Amino acid sequence: MLKRYSRQGGVNAMLLGIIDDKRKLIPALLILYILSWEFSLHVIFPVEAKLGWAISEHASILFLPAGVIFLSFYLLRWWFIPVVLIGRTYVNFDFYDIGFSWTFILESVFVCLIYPLWLTLLNSANWDVFGDKDRTSLTLIGAVIFQTMVTFTVSLSATILEITFGGLSWNESTQYIVHFIAGDVLGMGVVIFLFYKYMQIAVATRQPN
Repeated sequence: MLKRYSRQGGVNAMLLGIIDDKRKLIPALLILYILSWEFSLHVIFPVEAKLGWAISEHASILFLPAGVIFLSFYLLRWWFIPVVLIGRTYVNFDFYDIGFSWTFILESVFVCLIYPLWLTLLNSANWDVFGDKDRTSLTLIGAVIFQTMVTFTVSLSATILEITFGGLSWNESTQYIVHFIAGDVLGMGVVIFLFYKYMQIAVATRQPN
């Protein structure tokens, strides 16, 4: 048992080392984004379809990739851009099967700008939402509010685009935005909870130098 504990501690130490190294963390988060997307596509989406949630064609009620993007921004700040651009491009090819799309690229760039924009606005209002100055100011409620503002901005623009190109009706727009926000916030909550629990375990079992 001692050997097993030692091996687990070594793995946890290695993963903690990845968090401190951007060159390793970026591809690790990108892989996590793709895995979370595949899980959503093959598990969560079919369950929602069986429940008869027609609006799920446009937005999932539990969108885990949004949580990975939030985690990427929290850990990397501007360095989260490769995760967003490459990850969302993968989704574009995997799900929509339409090849290269300037519209999708612009949407991804918009996402890359909205996260730092809202963080700057909240910091300007003297709210250290991510605990950069005081770790005690980082709370789940703060994370939920931040993700809600980000998702509302992104979903509003996406809704306007969907209506403009005939993919969505005005009658569905409110439900779409609410569904979008719920999916991203719940997805963020699940990912952050799992990350927080893992960090607790990893730190507790890390081998002393």
